[in-house]
Amino acid sequence: MKIFVTFGGDITGRLTTPGGVVHVIEVCRNLSALGHQVTLFVPNYGVYPYDVPFRIVYVPIPHVRYLRTISFPINLLLVLAFSIFKHGCDIIYENDISHSLTGIIVARLFRKRHFMTIHGFSPEEMKMGGHSWLRLKIVEFFQRLNYRLSNGLFCVTPLIVEKVHSYYKVPRNKMVFIFNGVDADLCRPMNRDEVFNILNLSPRKNYVGFIGYLYPWSGLESLIEAAPKVISKLPEVSFIIVGHGHWGEHLQSLTLKHQVQDNFLFTGYQPWDMIPLYCNAFDVGITPYVGEKGIGRYRSSMKTLEYMAAGTPVIITHAEGVSDIVENAGCGIVIPSDDSNALANAITKIIGNPKKGQEMGESGRDVVLANFTWNHTVTRMIGFIENVS
Repeated sequence: MKIFVTFGGDITGRLTTPGGVVHVIEVCRNLSALGHQVTLFVPNYGVYPYDVPFRIVYVPIPHVRYLRTISFPINLLLVLAFSIFKHGCDIIYENDISHSLTGIIVARLFRKRHFMTIHGFSPEEMKMGGHSWLRLKIVEFFQRLNYRLSNGLFCVTPLIVEKVHSYYKVPRNKMVFIFNGVDADLCRPMNRDEVFNILNLSPRKNYVGFIGYLYPWSGLESLIEAAPKVISKLPEVSFIIVGHGHWGEHLQSLTLKHQVQDNFLFTGYQPWDMIPLYCNAFDVGITPYVGEKGIGRYRSSMKTLEYMAAGTPVIITHAEGVSDIVENAGCGIVIPSDDSNALANAITKIIGNPKKGQEMGESGRDVVLANFTWNHTVTRMIGFIENVS
């Protein structure tokens, strides 16, 4: 099939959540590997810095904050229409779009099938993030139309299926739960001495790590609160926070409050090719979603799969889908949300028993290879597409 893919974020990953970039690139890469002709359309924030086996079209935008949000859907409509006339396509596939109807309009005009991935439940996430009522209603307007008019929706957790059905009145048979994947060739167990050397980390320490965009629901406050309890038992433990985001500005001040600033390293934004190195440096990878409104239950947590693929044991708070994988595979510990004592105890338990930690890590990689590579994800997507008339 000829598949046109649209993505409204910054493909370089600096102005957009890196997980969103990884998702769209890996879906396109694996669609191409299955023999499909893929063209990815993105706003021209900058050129994607890695080689890919598919075509990327950079849609012109003005580099003015609000104008680029308005201009991209208009310019994309023109570029998509021209590309259909010139090259033809069978499917238009979009990552969750919050400010545009372009893909749906083009699909209807040219009688193409339209599919979309939904990565979360925006109404509750935006309220927690402090967005205005007006912005929330604008996003709801676009999502309602996109979701109802699309031929099919890929939801990355089972709870999203239920939320979109109840809130937007989308039939369940138009949706399918398909978990995210991981590149298990790139994110694989590595020689830790070499990793420590590249990252300039001490091999004599133990490292507890988090990777991801810093959202209100990331739960890093609990990790910082747990840190003194861990350090009192394991003085050589350090904590590494890999990622950036508007929400994380208060975290370093919080480490000062708890007097653990010397045990924390905030790396800021890191390019994708550095992520497997950090996963290997960690003795345990953390996914401590908060409990408020159950927001973490909407996340498919690629970070958790990346920890697992690297052979790193995981600690995660309860979240349907991903925490079930961890629990069933025996590759980590599932704890309640917002419980710094439980988090501290779990960290101490894994680091204090390296043999058990290694067994957990090996189990995690095994389950990833068996079920959760990007090839698995894309194969399931294509199966759903082929079954939709």
